[in-house]
Amino acid sequence: MKGKCFNPEKEDWPYPDMRNIDATLGQFDFLWSSCSMEHLGSIAEGEKFVFESLKRLQPGGIAIHTTEYNVSSNTETLETGGVVLFRRRDLESLSQKLIDAGHHIDIDFTLGKDSVDCIVQQPPYQPDLHLRIQIGPFIATSFGLIITKAM
Repeated sequence: MKGKCFNPEKEDWPYPDMRNIDATLGQFDFLWSSCSMEHLGSIAEGEKFVFESLKRLQPGGIAIHTTEYNVSSNTETLETGGVVLFRRRDLESLSQKLIDAGHHIDIDFTLGKDSVDCIVQQPPYQPDLHLRIQIGPFIATSFGLIITKAM
């Protein structure tokens, strides 16, 4: 692997700014962001982050990003603010832009059918078992993007 390795015990490790990823961080074979891109202020900013993060990835490298996915509406959503909810159409659009740029991505919108998949955690949130959560008037779950950077 080229680039720097993350060492959480190293005091001078720079914490990357998701809105301005520093090129001096180097390039990596793998990167992962977990439930972060929905907190950048807008769907557009989350999408921008995905593309910017690929600049820190070597050709053929893998990027995994998870985000909030609005399963209750493909039209209405939280598009701006402290938390945004990506709709299916937003994720399909992002995926197509990635494919058009030469990257590889498989997407799967299959929702589970087990009993736990039907539980929707509602405010006030508790540490109970759940895969879906109510945020405002919407029901959301996690969605994973697995991207292989173009060679």
